[in-house]
Amino acid sequence: MIATPIENLGRYKALGPNLSKAISWLEAGGWENLPEGRHEIAGTAVYALVSRYDSKGPEDARYETHRDYIDIQVLVSGREIVEARSSEGLAVAVPYKPDIEFYAPPEPDTCHTLLLSPGTALVFFPEDAHRPGLAIKGVPEPIHKVVLKVAV
Repeated sequence: MIATPIENLGRYKALGPNLSKAISWLEAGGWENLPEGRHEIAGTAVYALVSRYDSKGPEDARYETHRDYIDIQVLVSGREIVEARSSEGLAVAVPYKPDIEFYAPPEPDTCHTLLLSPGTALVFFPEDAHRPGLAIKGVPEPIHKVVLKVAV
């Protein structure tokens, strides 16, 4: 897992060619104005998913992992909490389907709590279980998000 200002993402390009393509795409800009939906960057190797939703309570959010993809999550607008931890030891709630698996919530206080706001990037690798979209202090707010899917 990586949490960093977007302008520092370039230092992680050396981790792989697909990650380098995704980061270069973010650095080029323009993603802030894309309509909702899927946007091809490099076929199935790198693409972006743009969505809008309201942040939610923990009862409506699930931990997830992606076996074949790294997630780079950035916000155009809004703020949300994202919880993250290793997927090791988590109980599967919904078995793997391409490209997602969901987990039962872990014991309290066994995760990292991250604030995702515009200007910040969160990078989740396949072993990083994460629960995005959580409302800050239980107060929902509109979110405009871009998630880059980067094949490993």
